[in-house]
Amino acid sequence: MENNLPDTQKKPKRKLDLYIGIVILILGFYRFYEHYFNGVEFSTFKIVLTYVMVGIGFYNLYKYFVLSQKN
Repeated sequence: MENNLPDTQKKPKRKLDLYIGIVILILGFYRFYEHYFNGVEFSTFKIVLTYVMVGIGFYNLYKYFVLSQKN
């Protein structure tokens, strides 16, 4: 996708992506810790939701660190 902004005018990094990514990762890893190390039983849906949470957290961090540098 072509960016029409001049080289001196780049899109700013979104701090919200960073904060949301960190919070979702912490929540997801906490749920992993609860399930795998403390033996708390979650339903299959909640385990899948935890994997999705971690994936979304990594994607938000990817958007903040990698995609904002390309624009």
